[in-house]
Amino acid sequence: MAESYNTLAGLVQFNDKNLAALNVTDLLDESPLLKVLFAQVASNGTLHKYLKQTTASSAAFRDALDGATKTASADTLVTDTLKIIDGSFDTDVALADAYKGGRDAWLQMELIRTMKQVMFHLEKQVIYGVGNDANGFAGLHDNAQLDAIADAMVIEAETAGSSATSQTSVYILRSGKDDCSFILGNDGRFVVEDEPTIIQKAGSGSGVFPALYVPVTGYGGFQIGGAYSAARICNIETALTDDDIYNGLALFPSSRQPNLIVMNRAALKLLRKSRTATNPTGDPAPRPTEVDGIPIVCTDAVISTEAVET
Repeated sequence: MAESYNTLAGLVQFNDKNLAALNVTDLLDESPLLKVLFAQVASNGTLHKYLKQTTASSAAFRDALDGATKTASADTLVTDTLKIIDGSFDTDVALADAYKGGRDAWLQMELIRTMKQVMFHLEKQVIYGVGNDANGFAGLHDNAQLDAIADAMVIEAETAGSSATSQTSVYILRSGKDDCSFILGNDGRFVVEDEPTIIQKAGSGSGVFPALYVPVTGYGGFQIGGAYSAARICNIETALTDDDIYNGLALFPSSRQPNLIVMNRAALKLLRKSRTATNPTGDPAPRPTEVDGIPIVCTDAVISTEAVET
C-alpha cells in the first residue's frame, strides 16, 4: 500500500532521500500518534501561518421588506514559529570501521536509532509542549482551551483522581489539515551531514579518542486549528469508562467530530477493566481498540504523573 503523504512518514526526508529510498519502515514505531496524525510542511520555511476561526457565522429569518441581524464569521491569523529539533550524534571511529557493513552502514544504523528517539521526543512535545521541553514548540497542554477544568473542551473523569501527581489524561483529537496537525519545516527535510566530521572526544575513563560527529537537524511544530480540534479528559487515576469517553466526544459538534482517541497503557487498562465489569459473560474484555468507530492510539508519550487539574 502506498504511503500517505498526509502523515509524517510520507513527508520526512533525510536531505533529499525519503524513507522509502532509505528502506526505513519502522522510524515511527515508537511514536504511534505521529504515525497517524495529519502532517504537513510549514507554509513558509520555518514559519507556519493559518487562519483559526474564532466566531461562527449566523443566519436568521426575516419578513419581507425588513432586514435581519446577522453575525459574520471571524478568523484570527495564527503564526507558529517552528523549533529546531536536534538529533546530532557521535560515535567511535573504531566501532564504525569494525562494523561488518562498514562505516556507512554503522552510521545509518546509528542515525535511525537516534531518529526514533527524536520522533518520540516530538510526540511528547505534541502532548506536553514546553512542559516536556522548554525549548520546544507549544503542545496540547499549552493550549488555553485545554489547561483547566473550566475550559469548554476539558472534562474530568466521572471517578476523578485526587493524588497530587498520579493523574493521566485522554486526548480526543480531530486530525486534519485545518485541525490538529504536525508541522514540518524546511520542506520536511532533516539535514544530515554527508561527510561526518572527525572530532576528539574525552574517554569515559581517561584520555581521548577519535569520534565521527554527525549533525542532524530539522524543524517541527504543532497546529491546533480551531476551537473544536481537541478535547481532554483529565484527572484519570483509578477509573476510566466508555461513558467518560462519550462525555468527551459530546464536547464536539456533530459537524466536527474527532477521529483519534489518545491515551497511555494505564488508561487503556482501566478502560478494558470497565468493559470487563459490564461484560454479560463475565469474561475478560479484549484490548480496546476503538470507541464508536474512533481508533484508540496508545502511546507512552502520555504520562501517568500529571498533576491534578483544577
